[in-house]
Amino acid sequence: MNYKKMFPMFKNNKGIVYLDNSALTFKPYEVIEEGNNFYEKYSISTRTSDSILGIEVAKKIIDSRKIIGNFIDAKLNETLFTSGTTESLNLAISMLSKIIYDGEIILTYFNHNSNIIPFFEQFKNNNCKFIFALDTNDIISKITNKTKIISLSQITNNFNINFDLKKIYEIASKKNIILINDAAQAISHEKVTLKNSDIIAFSSNKIFGPTGMGILAIKENLLEKLSPQKWGGGQVINVKGCNWTSKNDIQKFEPGTLNFAGIFQFKKAIEFISNIGYETINKIEMELANYAYEKLIKVKDLQLASKKGDKIIMFNIKNISSQDVASYLGHNNIYVRSGVFCAHSFTNLKGYDKSYVRLSLSFYNTKTDINKLVKYLKKGEYFDFL
Repeated sequence: MNYKKMFPMFKNNKGIVYLDNSALTFKPYEVIEEGNNFYEKYSISTRTSDSILGIEVAKKIIDSRKIIGNFIDAKLNETLFTSGTTESLNLAISMLSKIIYDGEIILTYFNHNSNIIPFFEQFKNNNCKFIFALDTNDIISKITNKTKIISLSQITNNFNINFDLKKIYEIASKKNIILINDAAQAISHEKVTLKNSDIIAFSSNKIFGPTGMGILAIKENLLEKLSPQKWGGGQVINVKGCNWTSKNDIQKFEPGTLNFAGIFQFKKAIEFISNIGYETINKIEMELANYAYEKLIKVKDLQLASKKGDKIIMFNIKNISSQDVASYLGHNNIYVRSGVFCAHSFTNLKGYDKSYVRLSLSFYNTKTDINKLVKYLKKGEYFDFL
């Protein structure tokens, strides 16, 4: 099946080879149309609740929250809308810093900066120690009676590190350790569930939805202990003097006007990927990942830093900077990334370069895409396009 036909970006950009899916995925027609429907047909605030369209919008918000929540096994009142993974993690970490004053926090060297820097900033006045780990066994070996939080990525945006969430959560839950799953990369490739985490964060733009939309899912028993870190309209019941009372539902954590169009597009994106199914997606992506590996290892001077089967592939070209390689490819309509991908901590480890070229696959990519990539890498005319 030609899945590219579902995405107008391929129609409007003939010959494009897009291999930067870890950063952002393209949007199918139905997701784009859903945004247009809101602005053209029922662009009413939920605050205008005593109206035909206001009631319809409110119902659509609840329906969207249910569908997105069900996708990750979260209840209706466990799912908050945010602007993306970065805001979700910042919000969660900020709330946790108000109830955890000391102890140890385990992070991984391969975490995105959004899953590291907020801890440094929010906990800098708390008596907490940060411990970095490499993989599942290293995390488990570093758990002590002082461990309060473990925060990792189910799938990293760099190297394919295998974190056994089920195994880690079994231990964490027995020791009352909060486990945070940055699922930004995992959500478009495999099942993500609140059954093996206390907190989940991800963005809709990674799963064929709009930019500026995300989810923060928090288990009900933990959410009840947390307080909002943003305040404004929609969360207040009343104000008396300098004291105020908040609502007791999820609106307590969502002040202001939500991104209605984005939420409805997000729902459509979840339905889109559900209809295709992770089994189909993984079959396509795994075959393509293996094909890419076999082709890339034959390119002269290419130093591969990923394993066969990795859907995110990291490499360098001997004596050529990663940025020059990415620029050369980009100017030939082949989209990859270069750098450390907002995951600077892994560069502190021995055996890792300070920068890489990264290509990240999606189910709409094809062997033709890989062939074009390899063709230009073999040409190696890295400066001739300037």
